[in-house]
Amino acid sequence: MRLSISRLQVAVTAFIAIASATTELEDNPLATLDQRDLDALAIQINQDNSFVVLKAEAKAAYQTAHGLLISDEASSSLDAAIDELTFSSIQKAVNTDVYYPKVYWVDAGPRTWFGLDVPGGRYSYDNPDCIYRTIPIDHRLSYIVKGYRYSPGPTDVTFSLISDPNSQNTVTSLSGSNLVVDSDGSYTITINNSSENSTNHIQSTLLAKQLFIRNNLGDWTTEKPDSISVQLTSDASGHTPISNATILAAAKWNLQESIIDYGVGALGLKTTINAVNTLSSPSQSSTLGTLTSQASSFGHYKLDDDEALVATLTPGPADYWVFPATNPWIITTNPGNSQVSLNSVQSAANSNGTYTFVVSLQDPGVYNWINTTGLHEGTMMVRWQGLPTSSSSSTDSPAITTQVVTLAELSSILADGTRFVTPQERAEQLAQRAKGYAQRLEF
Repeated sequence: MRLSISRLQVAVTAFIAIASATTELEDNPLATLDQRDLDALAIQINQDNSFVVLKAEAKAAYQTAHGLLISDEASSSLDAAIDELTFSSIQKAVNTDVYYPKVYWVDAGPRTWFGLDVPGGRYSYDNPDCIYRTIPIDHRLSYIVKGYRYSPGPTDVTFSLISDPNSQNTVTSLSGSNLVVDSDGSYTITINNSSENSTNHIQSTLLAKQLFIRNNLGDWTTEKPDSISVQLTSDASGHTPISNATILAAAKWNLQESIIDYGVGALGLKTTINAVNTLSSPSQSSTLGTLTSQASSFGHYKLDDDEALVATLTPGPADYWVFPATNPWIITTNPGNSQVSLNSVQSAANSNGTYTFVVSLQDPGVYNWINTTGLHEGTMMVRWQGLPTSSSSSTDSPAITTQVVTLAELSSILADGTRFVTPQERAEQLAQRAKGYAQRLEF
């Protein structure tokens, strides 16, 4: 009898624990049991493998892309950036089983949840506004993706089929403006190789390997990412889950590709090729993590303590845009507690509809301050999203201009009506930012 009671107690305890976890998870669409399990697996693979050679290759590529005169300040964060690049490669590998698909949040900073210390997995201009999630896809199979839109939902949403988790070339996409959401907030997306012209259908092709989901949060304190789940509707019988050895091999391949795509490509050919303290003309592309409906502008800055980079942005027809500053290795620094980015919801406009940002080490008292977090050099990738899929040369197109001035000269070049803040107002601005960012991990 004691044995039976003991077994009953264990069963009841387990049931209560599962029920409790499920109830808590419902409050946060990111904190799912699949997320917990994939994070745990990625951590284990990272701990069991050193990736020494590949990390050395990555470091050399990043140093070359930066330019070999590297300051001690920049050097101090390079190893951490390579560690995050490595972990991102593992995260991309643990959710590649097309017969057992899961929804996985990736390209995020370090966090502690579920009793796990999850390393950062940021790798190429991570956007502090964006919740990036992935689902593995095979064109021979059929999937149903179910979503739920909270109120208010994200400012910008896209579902992109991509051909490679590293180069992230877009095969096709479904934009938030074309997504049909039911009155109760629910929606269903079908993904298969059929050319059917039905609501919320994405046609996969031989090239499609992954569904890459972006939920861009404008107001961090009120907007919430969609709740998303996936179901394979094709027959999976006879297919066992992929092995850890297969996952490890994929992680190594991802890291090898990432060295080229992000070290040589994003950092070198996209960023440091531009003159310092400038931003390239906005252009649209379907590669290196960008969208066909997105224009991007790349640049890098070098500033003295008493200098500021002043950038004026023209939104054009974009539904959403963001101006961020990242460290020399294209990764954000403490985005939850430092104002390293501002988006189309968070920023204060000029009277003519443009937006002016001040990038500097010291707080200039301007509402649209972009904090370099004490860094004298870093990188920038400005994004405009929700654009027509063909570029336009009209006067209403996205645009950006830059100039460097001393902080003493700043007031003479800012537009009339520029919004300034008191120290108390800045503290409140940062407190709201921290509160909104922390909500992503609460459950």
